[in-house]
Amino acid sequence: MSLLTLDNVTIRFGGLTAVDSVNLEVQQGEILALIGPNGAGKSTVFNLITSIYNPTEGRISLDGKPLVGIPTHKIADMGITRTFQAIRLFTELSVLDNVKIGAHCRGKAGLVHSFTRLPSMKREEAEIEEKSLEALGFLDLASKQDEIAKNLSYGEQRRLEIARALVSKPKLLLLDEPAAGMNPQEKVVLMEMIRRIRDTGITVFLVEHDMKLVMGISERIAVLDYGKKIAEGTPSEVRSNKAVIEAYLGSGKFKSRIRR
Repeated sequence: MSLLTLDNVTIRFGGLTAVDSVNLEVQQGEILALIGPNGAGKSTVFNLITSIYNPTEGRISLDGKPLVGIPTHKIADMGITRTFQAIRLFTELSVLDNVKIGAHCRGKAGLVHSFTRLPSMKREEAEIEEKSLEALGFLDLASKQDEIAKNLSYGEQRRLEIARALVSKPKLLLLDEPAAGMNPQEKVVLMEMIRRIRDTGITVFLVEHDMKLVMGISERIAVLDYGKKIAEGTPSEVRSNKAVIEAYLGSGKFKSRIRR
């Protein structure tokens, strides 16, 4: 069943077409990867899904409900959360507080409740802390809850960002280059965690340059080149697709990268 649908989505910046008539469906419960050379439009697709940009043409929907025109801060309420290429943490706050910030987007208490500290506000704060600790435990960061975020290792900071995205219990998790900057062991841990996230019922849509990770974890792969989707299929289908090989390196180097 299709969870997210992109229907002839196009965006132009002046004379540049960054995403060109892309059709794509993300199925409920799958791990889908979006790959392509630098500048292919991958992160732009994520920015369109989360309403950072509005498409010049086309439609985007989640569970049949249109996303175009929905304010960015409302996208999480609809069930989509994301991480970014560059880590975006509150570096001077604790690990736990960083995750609690992600949970507050689903909070019901308003400004008056925050100042008056009514029982309903206290209950909500307790629930947020419980959910945040659960997310940290899931990402193997519970023992770090009181540490300042900037003191974590790079791989731990990446996982903290994922924990913050998970705490609101999304339907769809967008991961933008989650393995960037990680060492090989950290990537192995990341792959296992992405599988565990999917196994909880959350659909995962990732942009990633590490072909070994992509081929090892994805059930389907879509490929962009100059803003156009040039291929889509299983890892084995994409691996042997001539257009994909040419788009990357114009030689057999692509095959060697994904087989290492």
